[in-house]
Amino acid sequence: MRADSFQKKPLELGGWAVHLTSYQLGHQYVAEVEAISSGVTVARANHNDRALAEEHAVETALRRLARTRRLDLDLTVGG
Repeated sequence: MRADSFQKKPLELGGWAVHLTSYQLGHQYVAEVEAISSGVTVARANHNDRALAEEHAVETALRRLARTRRLDLDLTVGG
């Protein structure tokens, strides 16, 4: 199968910089949210409609990112 109608756009979800990628595989649309800093896929959703696939992926990503701890590291030398 070949991916058609590929789109990739940057977003900010809950203070996290992410990419929302969507494309069509056959009769389904696939939407993926990935963290820009690490490239990790945070959420993925499939649906017959692109907008609904993207909405479901974003909702799942928001829930998962809200549960993720952030460490504020001070990496200065001598401090």
